[in-house]
Amino acid sequence: MLTQIFFDGFRVKDFFVHRTAGSLIAPFVTLICVLLAGVGSARAANTAQVEVGFVGVPPTNFQNVLLNVQSVRINRNAAVGPANGGWETIPVPPGIGNSPQNADLQIDLNTSQNLPQLFNTADVRPDTYEIAEVQLDPNNPGTLIPDCPLAPPLSATADGCINYPIQLAAGTNVISVSNTGPGGLIAPEKGKLVELFLQVSMMINKAPTTAGGAYTVTIKLASPPTNPVQLGTVTGSVSGSPTAPTTRVQPLTVTAEAIGTNTPIATAPVQNGKFNLALPAAGGPTGAYGFGTLYDLALVGGADTYQAARLPPLYPGQSLSQNFTPKVGQTLGYITGTISDNCVATKPVVGATLQLLIPPDDITPTPPATPATFCIDSPEQCIAVATANTDDAGNFPLPGTLAIPAAFDNVPVLPKKAAYAMEITAPGYDPLFVQAIPSSGKTGGTCTTSATGATFDACDLALNTGYISGTIPITPPNPGQTTLVQVFAEDHGTNNIESALPMPLAVTNSHVGSCPGPPPHSCVSFTLNVPTSDVVPSGFDLFATTIDLYQGVTDPFQGHTIAVLADVPASAKPSAPGVCSPPTTATFPIDQTIDCVGHGSVTGGPSGVANANLGTSVVLSKDNVLITNAPVQNVTTENPNNSYAFCAPADTYNLQRLQLPVPTFSVVPSSAPTPVLDTNTVTVTIPPPPPAGGPSSAPTPGIKCPTTCEYPDGTCPGICNDVIKPIPE
Repeated sequence: MLTQIFFDGFRVKDFFVHRTAGSLIAPFVTLICVLLAGVGSARAANTAQVEVGFVGVPPTNFQNVLLNVQSVRINRNAAVGPANGGWETIPVPPGIGNSPQNADLQIDLNTSQNLPQLFNTADVRPDTYEIAEVQLDPNNPGTLIPDCPLAPPLSATADGCINYPIQLAAGTNVISVSNTGPGGLIAPEKGKLVELFLQVSMMINKAPTTAGGAYTVTIKLASPPTNPVQLGTVTGSVSGSPTAPTTRVQPLTVTAEAIGTNTPIATAPVQNGKFNLALPAAGGPTGAYGFGTLYDLALVGGADTYQAARLPPLYPGQSLSQNFTPKVGQTLGYITGTISDNCVATKPVVGATLQLLIPPDDITPTPPATPATFCIDSPEQCIAVATANTDDAGNFPLPGTLAIPAAFDNVPVLPKKAAYAMEITAPGYDPLFVQAIPSSGKTGGTCTTSATGATFDACDLALNTGYISGTIPITPPNPGQTTLVQVFAEDHGTNNIESALPMPLAVTNSHVGSCPGPPPHSCVSFTLNVPTSDVVPSGFDLFATTIDLYQGVTDPFQGHTIAVLADVPASAKPSAPGVCSPPTTATFPIDQTIDCVGHGSVTGGPSGVANANLGTSVVLSKDNVLITNAPVQNVTTENPNNSYAFCAPADTYNLQRLQLPVPTFSVVPSSAPTPVLDTNTVTVTIPPPPPAGGPSSAPTPGIKCPTTCEYPDGTCPGICNDVIKPIPE
């Protein structure tokens, strides 16, 4: 799946742990704008459904414009107060946060310029609703991360690439929009789905006046949005009479997933044998219909057999139809087991992901192949219908609830004890494909790694892994300070991260060693587990970043240089259980010393990427190691500027265009598309900021070093610099 990962709050890049989706390196056109859309309670069909989404109009010159949304409420009467009993609430999706009452779903106004960002779908009373309220987190309504200023003033509050909190000028965390005319804002009808898309505009009223202070902002809502919402629909029927859901059976639903992943985009209940999905659809300047968005569908629940479909591209304003014919009233079983490390005996693999894969309905494997063996041989052509994860002891699945049982507790038992294909993945490990048979008894299901499936045993499985050990040169922090270093491994020549250290390295002034070879330099040692050469024969590229503090809070972007090392060989898989292969060696050269250099940013300017579309992103690399990528923003608005932005430490980098191919109209792809890097590179140098703070009063008097990135004399990098660099085609 495509998602940004955080280590102790530090935003790194896009992290892929599903190898069949590993080619989706670009910000795939739905995922850059959609976090998650949950399923509303599957009440009777005498209710209506409302799907809420957001379209952003952000202020300029900000890396991220983030709002933390707790809920959206609608009411039939625009004049009522907050305690009125007529409010209908659309909460955050299930599984977000510890409790629905306190959970937040974060939306980014920057990325939602191109495509709407879905919030959630919920059941409501059929009626005409005049008012909608967005409730932000009262303690943390949102965050701004500005680009570095082009002409930095001598101010302690002008720095960029750091988190700034926001406070609302209106003094309330509730923003509303109303329409008291005929039809109101929305008028959902019984048994039907209606979309409520809210345009969220933010204006800056006042910049902070103290270090670590908040931006005062005004947020306004509009509905419908000024620009047309990029949306398509998928509808269909489900034959048969599904088993009535109980507290132990999942309701029958259809989930749209980003193609080739298990990432849900939206889920709809099956009501009266029908379903209706409203999904983001990529339009923009490409082709007669736009770019097009690719989805998989999974029919799950209600004691029906699993079914799946892969769709042709969906375009704005278009409706696709997909019908399912499952077998109803199936016996439900479960699959349980453990995942361990095949190199280190008894070591559990924590947070492993297990997925059941089935072929799309239009694929019938040619005998002697079965659906399970087909998906093991061609996983990129199959679709995930159930997902589980391991706990701290390596056990799976994690427990569900009475209302929403764990997916692996509700697996339809196939006729003649046929098997499912099950894929197990975890960062740093080889993926494992097995055949799995659910059990309705007490055994917890059985599995086999044999291609013939002759012998099935308990699903206690082990993953192969290899290791890389090495050293990274670093300038030690000042006495009393600590620098945290994180190391990443990605497939050579790609932006596909395979692994990272489970915990960052804590480096103090005295906890460093000498680097190999003369002259003596300070180094920090690391050991990282990675997939073996069986899976990544091309080897790995490594990069090391720091996790810095700013005003005592974890900084989203580091102020130290990024150390890189390309083309590190992978090690062989273990020769026997519990026997680790020798690690490969990775010695970062001295010219990759991690040093304090300060923040910087590079932006696309008023016309950032020539002829961009919704499959375009920009990759930032250093010495042939791809470090991070950024979507091209503001592509589909009335006045597109095709902008992009990176926060990165002061250094010299290369920029390259990364392009997903345009899907073919009406053609169902066999697998997810693969993006291609442009061979042309653009070199950009971000100059270091001038020193500040410490014993010297020049050049920025009054600024106290707010960061853990400091020089030995007590000074630190001052206000960061921004470089404008358009990317030609």
